Amino acid sequence: MMAWIFIFILSVFCCVNSSYSYQFANSLDQQRNRLRIVALHIRSEIQYRFATTHVTSSILNEDLKDRETIFDVTLPEAAFISNFSLEIMGKRYIGEIKDKETAKKQYDQARQRGQSAGHVGMKPRDTNKFKVAINVAALSEVTFYLTYNEILQRRRGSYDHTIYINPRQIVDDFRIEVYIQESREITLLRVPPLRNDILSNYNTAVRNRYAIVDRTSPTSAFIRYNPSREDQIRASMHGLSGLFIVEYDVDRKLDAGDVLIVDGFFVHFFAPTGLHRMARRILFILDTSGSMIGTKMQQLKDAMMQILDDLQENDLFNIIEFNDKISRWSTDLPVEYATPDAIDSAKTFIKNLTADGWTNINDAVLEGLSAILNKNISDSDTTPVIIFLTDGDPTAGETDTAKILNSIQGRNTKGVPIFSLAFGENADYNFMKKMSAQNNAFCRKIYEASDATLQLTGFYDEVSSVLISNLTFQFIGKETVKSSITNALIPNYFEGSEIIITGQLASRDLQELRLSVTGNGLNGTMELRSASNIYIHGADHSEKKKFEGFSYSHIAEKMWAYLTIKQLLNDRLRELNTTTRHDMKYRALKLALKYNFVTPLTSMVVTTPLNRGQNNVIDPNDNEFGASDDPYSYWSNNIPQAQAFTMTSPSFVDNDPHFIVHMKGIDTSVCFDIMGIPGDIINLVRDEISGIVVNGIIVSNKRIFMRKKRKDDSTDSSQELKTYLGSIVISGFGTHISITPERWILNGDVHKWLSSEVMTSYKTKIVTDGTGEMIVVMFPNRITLLVMKHTRTKSQKRAGKVDFLGFYIVEDRGFSESTHGLLGQFLYRKVTLEKKKTLKNGRTRGKLKVHGNTRKPRKVFASLGRRLNLATNSKIECWMVQNNGKRLLDGNYMDYINRRNVTDYINRLGGGG
Repeated sequence: MMAWIFIFILSVFCCVNSSYSYQFANSLDQQRNRLRIVALHIRSEIQYRFATTHVTSSILNEDLKDRETIFDVTLPEAAFISNFSLEIMGKRYIGEIKDKETAKKQYDQARQRGQSAGHVGMKPRDTNKFKVAINVAALSEVTFYLTYNEILQRRRGSYDHTIYINPRQIVDDFRIEVYIQESREITLLRVPPLRNDILSNYNTAVRNRYAIVDRTSPTSAFIRYNPSREDQIRASMHGLSGLFIVEYDVDRKLDAGDVLIVDGFFVHFFAPTGLHRMARRILFILDTSGSMIGTKMQQLKDAMMQILDDLQENDLFNIIEFNDKISRWSTDLPVEYATPDAIDSAKTFIKNLTADGWTNINDAVLEGLSAILNKNISDSDTTPVIIFLTDGDPTAGETDTAKILNSIQGRNTKGVPIFSLAFGENADYNFMKKMSAQNNAFCRKIYEASDATLQLTGFYDEVSSVLISNLTFQFIGKETVKSSITNALIPNYFEGSEIIITGQLASRDLQELRLSVTGNGLNGTMELRSASNIYIHGADHSEKKKFEGFSYSHIAEKMWAYLTIKQLLNDRLRELNTTTRHDMKYRALKLALKYNFVTPLTSMVVTTPLNRGQNNVIDPNDNEFGASDDPYSYWSNNIPQAQAFTMTSPSFVDNDPHFIVHMKGIDTSVCFDIMGIPGDIINLVRDEISGIVVNGIIVSNKRIFMRKKRKDDSTDSSQELKTYLGSIVISGFGTHISITPERWILNGDVHKWLSSEVMTSYKTKIVTDGTGEMIVVMFPNRITLLVMKHTRTKSQKRAGKVDFLGFYIVEDRGFSESTHGLLGQFLYRKVTLEKKKTLKNGRTRGKLKVHGNTRKPRKVFASLGRRLNLATNSKIECWMVQNNGKRLLDGNYMDYINRRNVTDYINRLGGGG
């Protein structure tokens, strides 16, 4: 029997909220297709902050023919998948964890054989997406099993365990169970009603009416959520949807915390109470470049107003705002005390901030370090913290991120924590994550949404209140602990958080561990010694009788492996030595394979039977389809107007023909023209991985004779010949579309522009709006393409002008990094502005550096100008590269042009008829 190989790849980044979400993608279309979720069970076992989550879903195909279904789970970035399996016709197929290189080879082999592949891709706020498609035979059932682990992080005084539910249908057997076993008495336990993922100041007194909470003992609890069909229908005919949250905390004292000992491994939990906040020396570095204009700037201002109100008079602070220039609120002193007058002055400074200019990150952070490390105040009895926020890449001053990181590390001689906030999708998250990791802090994403102000103030609350600084954990006794211990040197302990240290004991029989925790508090040096020990022998724990299936065997060892992998990956970001980085990668990979964790270095491979020769290949790098089995469920029934698609289009070609591309590293788009001749076939996009190809065919207007009058009153005749895109051919995923201004042809069937249609071809959706101006092609891997038709008036046609097309890439997440073509090559390319100057004629010239997915970096000169975006009927600013995009493009522009018989070409692609 042939095999069908699925490859799951999960990328884990810096710390995220301790939540996870299950989302079985089953849309209304599936209900009509008679695919029914007969059971959906989610079971979470939380043992001393270590959460093990099991998701089980059974899907029944009640139809008389085979149907495809998608198992779709959203889980936190901090989670490691440890098991996935399928049960089909009574047979269990279990996934294997392999290193990425091996998994990639198997994936490529599967693609070559036309077999299917699944993946773990990125998805909503601080999460990853796990998804796999499978064919369900007629009148049969398939069951999915998924297990993953994470350590819950305490934030702002509690642990939040969140499950996102969205089955998109009524489920007969729908059950969520959460078991909690803790080291101390549970003092806070709340289960609020379902809500969406937008933050709000919800009423903590309101409870989820369908959740049953059983306090089985002072240190344990059992929560059961089992809504009936009637309960689900009462919420919506499409079933329940929202975040199911369990929030809890345990008793705290002014001590060194608890130590869990199981089978030769230990976990130390440190979160003392009764401490007073230390005075702070806090510096805010805020991006006010042009891209911050509008809502983002207002949300930043609102957040800063609340943050300034939180400062105490013994705190020192300053504010730096930067674009391509840098300015400080307090220019007289590096930092000032937060007196009422100073706060009022700072608020006025914030109110007057405006968004303009480029982004000079390097000089802004160095200026901030100079202020906070000023010799006149650096030895004061205050704790230094830098909070840095930007929404873009470095585009002014030093733009090489490696050089920026080196200069910041060199200046930060006292290891001041630099907490970074990446505001919006265009921020260089990887660069900021490295900067924070190398400077004793972490990075957090701030999502562009209505709750951005709450996200900003929430982050500030997490990191602003230092209770102990310069923490050191020391274990008392010779040869008690092996060297395999996670980080025991912590810069700061923040109010409402928790520090977890794990390690391996010298002997598996050791039942007690004594330790000392030292650091600096408000009143000077402090030491905490007493720590209660919880010894558990993995084979015989009495609590196992209380919760059936609850196993404590190897829990400390798994927590040690989990945190060690996390620490190695984080330390690897900080490390500059190549050999050391390689060693860290090897150690993390070895642990991941040993403990069966899907990490950034490993993948999961599942082999299942291939049903009816199905050919559905999903690349490991593809992103998720969305919230349901239907990749287009985010569309409303009303077809959107063209402008809704094109306002944020990353790249497009339109008019005669102008190419306008948006790339990372620069806020302004880059544009160029291609001068072809009628009949040229130009390659716009080619992606060998997804198989998507887009070509355009050049047409021209009729030759127009232009008469210009000379100074001597004589006339000069010349010909003006303009070229446009007269045809566009799109192919991929078994679909072939040929589009001209007169008609469009889908797999040989002719359609008129004026008809309003929603058609599906091999999972690809084609939509026309009925106005005769727009065709949208939506491939099933988050690739959306838009073709606009531009119709000339009768008088323009009499003057020789012709109708033409424009091509826009609306959504590009599903394209692979190997994508090429005149537009496609820029999807993963980076351009930085190295120099710019204003000429005597008033024009601005710039020198651009092109790098990224190129053989080697190259320089190109460009002029700042404006181009017309016909989709929005507005002019946009761009760096104009002359000579058919010379040096901007890979190779010569003629490499992308094929001069051949256009009619034969369209017929060969299936567009004839």
